[in-house]
Amino acid sequence: MRPMTREEVRGAIVNLDPAAKKVRLPARFDDVRWHRIDYLGWRDMRAPTHAYLVTELDGRARGVVLRQAPNDSARGSRAVMCDLCRFARRFNEVSLFTAQRPSRDKRERLDATGLLLCTDLDCAVKVHSKPVREAFGRPVDEIIASRRGGLRSRTIAFVRSVAEPRQAPNRIAPRARIQS
Repeated sequence: MRPMTREEVRGAIVNLDPAAKKVRLPARFDDVRWHRIDYLGWRDMRAPTHAYLVTELDGRARGVVLRQAPNDSARGSRAVMCDLCRFARRFNEVSLFTAQRPSRDKRERLDATGLLLCTDLDCAVKVHSKPVREAFGRPVDEIIASRRGGLRSRTIAFVRSVAEPRQAPNRIAPRARIQS
């Protein structure tokens, strides 16, 4: 991912609530190793249920505000898979995050989409980890590049699904009159 400025990241959020005054950047924003990540994800320390996800989409920064749903303790100790990095983790290490779709119409403001995401937003660490077993002699660098490509494409698809307006439902068009 290419390096981004503070202003660029703040302006990238497509579903920011109009009442929200400012996007709080991560405390270690200046220490981000941009070449090692496929998205910039962080939690808002003042609002613990809020998180941000920013990536490069069509040559510019695009991002979303996410809201974490409470973890369901009924799941027990089962493993849950993150939708972005596709790593299975313990149930309390993956959470449901939702993103409101932006809309000017009040009736559509309740439209949201969600995904299961690593609670600590550290998918890049897992993607760069060395595989436990090598698959049929495939080089480790190739496996990591494949993981990164998948993470990047899934992140872009999610941000795009939030940012782009939904298609209007197909309505039956009135019949055109034929004049003879």
